[in-house]
Amino acid sequence: MDKRFIFGVGAIVALIAAGCTNFASFDYGAAQGTMSRFQEAGMATKTVAVMPFLDQRGTKYFDPRQAMEAYDHPYGDHGSFYWGFVPLFPFGWVQKEEPENSEDFVSLGRFHFDVQNDLANAAQISLKASNLFADVRRANNLEQANADYVWRGRVTNTYYRGNMYSYCISYFFSPALWVIGFPMGTSFNDLWVGFDLIDRKDGRVLWTYEFRGGEYLNHWLYARYGQDANMYARLMKQAMNGALYDLSVRCPELLK
Repeated sequence: MDKRFIFGVGAIVALIAAGCTNFASFDYGAAQGTMSRFQEAGMATKTVAVMPFLDQRGTKYFDPRQAMEAYDHPYGDHGSFYWGFVPLFPFGWVQKEEPENSEDFVSLGRFHFDVQNDLANAAQISLKASNLFADVRRANNLEQANADYVWRGRVTNTYYRGNMYSYCISYFFSPALWVIGFPMGTSFNDLWVGFDLIDRKDGRVLWTYEFRGGEYLNHWLYARYGQDANMYARLMKQAMNGALYDLSVRCPELLK
């Protein structure tokens, strides 16, 4: 075998290993997609306070009503990229129930994600952009929420799956295919969130909305490197756009 080919493949593998030390964060502002606006600024009269989201990702493992969800999204980390070193295996893979708490994605080392506060900050940004409320602020609890309403969020799933393709010839040889344009892997992001609008005075839930979405992207050696978890922010933007549209259409009396 040509020594230059062996050297080239080795260099590519080293590049992949170095890339896996990259770090990424949940970045709502940079996420693709627009934030919906439902009326002109200055028309709203109600105020809202956004609380940190409730992390309910673990409830599916003891709630019998969510048994199928627990089966589809097993607890903890599963799989291994090392399977891709085995001849005749098409890819190695990993699955993560809490992607912020483990290392090694397809092209990323770690993902910094403060679920409770990053999602609350994202909700606040979209609420402001919608112009449905005269003022949008943050609060840690109902007592601190000096507003007409409280926006409460719940997150029940942030599942991640990554496949790194070995094309049945193992990672010792598959980089030669990556170099000429074959995809090196695929990342899948799932986001399930729910939102409640609460009357601050008496604690009544006035409106609720549920969102379940998932997206995937293919990684190439020359493109989408380090974007394994970028879709969480994009999915959150979709969730907020859908929720605010639903609120404006179904409950316009709450906004007057």
